[in-house]
Amino acid sequence: MKSGLLALLITSFTFISVPPIEGGQTASEPRIFKVRTCEIDRSSYKKWAYDRSGNRYSYRVTVITYKDVYSNGSFRIRKETES
Repeated sequence: MKSGLLALLITSFTFISVPPIEGGQTASEPRIFKVRTCEIDRSSYKKWAYDRSGNRYSYRVTVITYKDVYSNGSFRIRKETES
């Protein structure tokens, strides 16, 4: 009985004393945050579509390319589309 209670207390203390880990980081790793976002490129082009009646019409699509820079020196390039 005492050994089971002792094991329960040790397990409870271990779960309480360990800080939570978020996003796959360990307790010793510094947090990584976004430093800045830069617009790299913006381009527009014409696309064609058809309405319900079968008539063809054109519309413009703009693609914007961004570069996100993080505090550890890494970066990510992403594209967003605007109609």
